[in-house]
Amino acid sequence: MKKTMLSVLFCSDTLDGLCSAACVYRALKLKGMTVRIGGILRTESKERDLQELADQLNVGLFVIDFPPDAIPDLAAFLNRVSGRCTIAYWSFSQPQTPETLALLSQHVKRVDYAETAPGSFPKDKLSSTELAAFRFLPGDPVGRVLAKLAADIKFWLRQDERATKLADLIASGYDPKAIIEALSKGMVWDHVFEQARTDYLGKKAKAFEDLMKRLTIKEYLTYKLGFSLSAPILSTADACQYILDRHVAVDVAVVLYKSGKIAFRRRDGVDIDLAKLGKRFGGGGQKFASGGMFNAAVSVEHWDNVLATLDRALKDHFL
Repeated sequence: MKKTMLSVLFCSDTLDGLCSAACVYRALKLKGMTVRIGGILRTESKERDLQELADQLNVGLFVIDFPPDAIPDLAAFLNRVSGRCTIAYWSFSQPQTPETLALLSQHVKRVDYAETAPGSFPKDKLSSTELAAFRFLPGDPVGRVLAKLAADIKFWLRQDERATKLADLIASGYDPKAIIEALSKGMVWDHVFEQARTDYLGKKAKAFEDLMKRLTIKEYLTYKLGFSLSAPILSTADACQYILDRHVAVDVAVVLYKSGKIAFRRRDGVDIDLAKLGKRFGGGGQKFASGGMFNAAVSVEHWDNVLATLDRALKDHFL
C-alpha cells in the first residue's frame, strides 16, 4: 500500500486562522489522512515561525490565513519551501498584487483568496474560514459554525457570544493547537475553556484600565488617532475597540505592544483605508483594521520616543 504523505498545517494566530485550520484538519481527518498542526504564524515572531515552516521536509504543507506579501523575498521563500515539500494549500483574505498571485500559482497547488475577478478584491467581508469550509467541508455543519464564528470576530459583528469567548481564550495564551483540535471535532466550548477564560477576565479588566491611562490623542488632517500601549493579554481587536468605545473623539485606535506589534482599527463611518497604513509597517489587513511591526523599542519608559517616531511616520503617510 502506498504511504500517504503527512499533511502539516500552519495558520495565523487569529480566530479566523484557528477556525480555518480546524476546517482543514477536520476534512483531512475525515478522509483518513495523517495530519499534524505544525505551528502558529504570529506577527511578532514571524521570522522564527516562517523558519519553522521552511524547515519542514517531505510533507504536504497547508499555509492558512496568512498573507503572502508579509513574507520578505517571497520568491526565494517559495523556491526553498517547494523544493523540500509540496505546498498543497495557501489561504488569505487580504488583497494581493497580480504579481504575487502569479508567483503563488507557480508553487502552490491550491490557493484560496477573496478575489472574484482577476486582480480585484471587492469582497471585504470574506473570511479564510469561509474559504476553507467551502473548499474542504461543503455542507458540513461544523464548517458552517466555524465560518460564522470567525466572521463574528474578524468583521467585529459581535453577534455570537461563543466567538467572543473563543477570542478571549486565544488572547489568554491557551494552547492554540488544542483549540484547533477541539474546534475540528465541533466542540466550541467546554468547562476547561470556561475556567481558562474566567482566570483571564480579571487580568483583562486591569489591562483595559492601564490601556486608557496611557491613551494619547493626535490629529492628522481631519482624523484623530488615539495611541496606547497594551498588555500582551489583550487582543488587537479588543484593545483597539475598547479605545473607540471609551473615547468618542478617536477616529482610529492605534495600539502597540512591547513585542513591536502595532494594530490599527477605525471607527465605523470613518473614510480611511487602514490596509495601506498596515503595509507601511510591513504588514497589511483590511480597510477597517490592519497591523504590522514597529521597528523600535516599545515600552512605558520609551513611550515619548515611540510617539515621536510614530508621529514622523504618520505625517509622511497622511501629509
